[in-house]
Amino acid sequence: MTARLFLIGGSSHARKSTLGEVVANHLGCRCISTDSLAKHPGRPWRDPPEQPPPHVVEHYRDLALDQMMQSVLTHYRSMWSPLVLPLIESGERLVLEGSALLPELVSQLDMQHVRAIWLVAAEGVLERRIGAESDYCSRDPDALLLIDKFAQRAVAFNRFVGEEASRLSLQKIEVDRETSVNELLQLCLEEPR
Repeated sequence: MTARLFLIGGSSHARKSTLGEVVANHLGCRCISTDSLAKHPGRPWRDPPEQPPPHVVEHYRDLALDQMMQSVLTHYRSMWSPLVLPLIESGERLVLEGSALLPELVSQLDMQHVRAIWLVAAEGVLERRIGAESDYCSRDPDALLLIDKFAQRAVAFNRFVGEEASRLSLQKIEVDRETSVNELLQLCLEEPR
């Protein structure tokens, strides 16, 4: 593989972080998550007795889906020039993964030494993964509302990323429940057609 920079985008719970670490280990380079650069209100659940911060609760409780989408897209776009682009332009051999890697922004790069892939989850995959990670069945009604809203935004963002990658003729990989990390690695390392 000739790429110096490997970008893995997609929605929360699409397995970007897991795949990013595996690809970085395979290539012998560092993996950085865009989540480590700046956080948008993330997951609205914590392990008991810890509670999510008030601003996270308010975000998911009070905003409609279109407002949550606009908020997260504005956040990711605002990260690009000051935080993400310097890593891309650093010249370091690197795997960069995260939801902030929007297809519209990546498509503007000189792609000569860049490999970009978006993980797009099949229907129902994100909801199942979010339910399992959040221990959904044990939560009270207030927590369930927040988790449901987070899942709705994740599904909407997943759809958005998939549509944008298609519109811009960028590579995407559909991830279903049975897709293993080794299968994803092989698909990532294959030269695009």
